[in-house]
Amino acid sequence: MNLSTFDLVKKLSSERSDRLVTVSDDDVRRIQKVLLDMMEDTKSVCEENGITYMLVGGSALGAVRHDGFIPWDDDMDIGMTGRDFKKFVKLFEEKFGGKYWVHTEDTPEYGSVIGKIRLKGSTYKGRDDLFTDECGIPVDIFRLENVSDNKFIRKIHKTFCMGIGLVLSCRLFYRNREYYMDLAAGDKDIEKVFKRKIRLGSLFRFMSVKSWAKLTEKFYGACKKDGSKCVVIPSGRKHFSGEIYSREDMLRTEDHIFDGHTFPIPAGYDAYLKQLYGDYMKIPSPEERESHLLVSLDIPQEYR
Repeated sequence: MNLSTFDLVKKLSSERSDRLVTVSDDDVRRIQKVLLDMMEDTKSVCEENGITYMLVGGSALGAVRHDGFIPWDDDMDIGMTGRDFKKFVKLFEEKFGGKYWVHTEDTPEYGSVIGKIRLKGSTYKGRDDLFTDECGIPVDIFRLENVSDNKFIRKIHKTFCMGIGLVLSCRLFYRNREYYMDLAAGDKDIEKVFKRKIRLGSLFRFMSVKSWAKLTEKFYGACKKDGSKCVVIPSGRKHFSGEIYSREDMLRTEDHIFDGHTFPIPAGYDAYLKQLYGDYMKIPSPEERESHLLVSLDIPQEYR
C-alpha cells in the first residue's frame, strides 16, 4: 500500500495554482536576500558558541553547483547534530527572540521534527502552516542523528523511525484533511490515496500533533553513541534508509562562497550530493525543478 503523497501534493498544487500564490522570479530573488541575512544571524550564534553547522540539501547543492542559491530556490537548509540543535535553539532565542520565531517539535500545532527559524514581520504560509500565524520566511534545520555501528541495532532503529515517521505524516494529513480533500476534488485516483492516508491518521488522533512530533524525535535521536561511524538525517527527503552518511564526510566542514557570503558545507560533499541527487551537476529541466506554492506571501518592504 503506497502512502507516499509528496509527488501527488506537488502535482495538485501545480494544477490548482489559481488558488495559491505562485512565487515569481522577482519574489524568489527578494526571498533569497532575506535568507542571506537570516543565515548571517544563524552563523553568528553558531560561531560565537562553537556549534558545528553546515549547508545541506538544496543549499549545499546550490553552493557547489552555483556558488550560491539554485536560481529558482526560495528556501535555505542547514544541518547540525541533535545535541547542537538543542544548544542552538536556546542561544538563538536568547539573542534573536524579538526578531524570529523558532519552531521545534515542542511548538504547538507545528507537527514537524525539522526545526525552523522564521522571520517575524514576513509571511511564507504553506500547506503545513494552516494552523499557525507564525509563518514567516524560513530557514530549515535538519538534525543529524547518530547511527549504531551494529547492523542489527541499526536495522531496528531504522524500522521504528520509518514507522513513527509515517504515523506523524498520517496524523498531520488527518489534521489537514479538509484542505487536502478540497485540493484533490475531481481527481478520483488521488482522492482515493488521500482518503486512505486520512483514515490511517484518524487512528492516531488520540494524541496531539505535538505529542506525535515529540515522540518521533525521541525515536530519531535514540542512538546516543556520538562516536559512531555514521550519522543519519531521518527527516530528510529520502528518509532514514536513504540518508545515512559517513560522520567524517558530514561533520567535517569546509567554507564555501555562497552569493558573496561564506558558509560551511560538508567536506565530503561529493559523496553526500551523489547519494542525495545522483548526477548533481546536471541542471534539471524546468518541469523537474522543485517550486514552492504558497497560501500567502508577504516580503518585508526593505527587501522589495
